Amino acid sequence: MNKAKRVWNIVFAIIMIHAAVYLMLVPNVAFGLIAMFVGVMLTFYGLKYLLYYFTHACHMVGGKWLLLVGLILFDLGVFSSLLYDQAQAIMIIYVAAGHVVAAILNMIRAVGNKKDGNPGWMIDFAQCIGNIIQVALCLIFIHLIVIPVFIYCSGVIYSAVLRIIQACKRTEIVYVQ
Repeated sequence: MNKAKRVWNIVFAIIMIHAAVYLMLVPNVAFGLIAMFVGVMLTFYGLKYLLYYFTHACHMVGGKWLLLVGLILFDLGVFSSLLYDQAQAIMIIYVAAGHVVAAILNMIRAVGNKKDGNPGWMIDFAQCIGNIIQVALCLIFIHLIVIPVFIYCSGVIYSAVLRIIQACKRTEIVYVQ
């Protein structure tokens, strides 16, 4: 990673932290903004996968998986974009369902890594437990809009801190002779 990209990563991470703190201060407004943002981003990623499939991956082995992922992401994005102004309980259940899927995938990855003897299985298991706790909090406090907003904003802050750490970490350059 070059120096300019490192600086941009740090600047973007600082903007992410400020935005998350601001959204935590106004949770009623933040819920609609977060729901719309997630819907637009899922739609964007779905379109990106579909474009990649139709330009390159249709000729690759296993390229149909990219088509499937693109269709699912696009569908979820459009669906969540349509729900942003609906009942907040529906959106909270929708977010909780996403965290359940993430928890299941983290558990599968943790079990596979433990079978292979990889010490990274503990990180996947901890992420699984974290997702389960997030689902429990969302469902217990389903009528409070503050909890899902704090969960999302804390995830954004966590991602920003990891981005800063990654930007400050030295990368090894491997020379092939």
